Amino acid sequence: MLLDDIEIFTVISETKSLSQAAERLYKSRPGLSRKIANIEARYGTKLYVRTSTGVVPTAAGQIVTKFAKKIATLETALSAELAAVDEHFDSTIEVGMSMNDGVALLPALVKRFHDLHPDALVHLDAGYEPELMEKLKSGKLDFALLENQPIEDGISCETLGFKRLLFCAPDRPPYNSVPQPVKIETLLEWPMIIYEWNSGRHMVGNRHFRERYGLSLTDHNMVACFDTHEAMVNGAKAGLGWACIPECVAERYRNEPGLIWFKVDTDPMRYPVDLAWHTGRVISPLALEFKDFIRDNVPAGYFRKQG
Repeated sequence: MLLDDIEIFTVISETKSLSQAAERLYKSRPGLSRKIANIEARYGTKLYVRTSTGVVPTAAGQIVTKFAKKIATLETALSAELAAVDEHFDSTIEVGMSMNDGVALLPALVKRFHDLHPDALVHLDAGYEPELMEKLKSGKLDFALLENQPIEDGISCETLGFKRLLFCAPDRPPYNSVPQPVKIETLLEWPMIIYEWNSGRHMVGNRHFRERYGLSLTDHNMVACFDTHEAMVNGAKAGLGWACIPECVAERYRNEPGLIWFKVDTDPMRYPVDLAWHTGRVISPLALEFKDFIRDNVPAGYFRKQG
């Protein structure tokens, strides 16, 4: 099957019209009809039936169309892999970046470090903590910035500071009509959107309510589980329920219409932000310098003092 044939079958299956297919393929209607006739002659069977409303594939035409779509998918994959050959990025420093504080802190620090070391090519490998921890242990990262991740054997860490989880909800009753701080009993009644079941931030809230109030996460009125905080914010705006959001994400939505930020009658929920590295990996002097640069150049006021 020729690549031109593949495109013809896929376009006809989408348009179900020879006239529209010819227009999409930049062919004349008679020219497309001749092309189809040649393909049918090659396969020795009728592939389409012309009707008053368009064209309908025969049983043979359905089979050929199915294979044409498979080949088109493979051709797209081939093009992507060939393009990737010329798009390889030879990084000199591999850094794991957590989805929240990592995204908030590291890009600007890379810019400042690159000004000092123009030859430094930093790859910020974004991911969730369990994934980044596995990459650390397998030696794929020089170091990583993690949030509330339990440190395992062979991994060393340095806590840069602590951040908080903040509460957001739809700007509508009952959320915006309850006196603050909201009582724990009221919070348990409201629908709750949770985030990334195995994430470090998720464990902060789980441990907080369990240790202080003897409440399991299942005691909350959970209605959804989203894998990004942006999805949680949009879910809250839509009226789905309340959610806990890291400070660095909350700052982006502080004045977002349709959303309120409220306090709860409990202690702040804090989590550590750490630099972590594998003790058995040999880190280049440049990567070590960047790790120290991050520690020494966190913007003033980014981390609050505990207490």
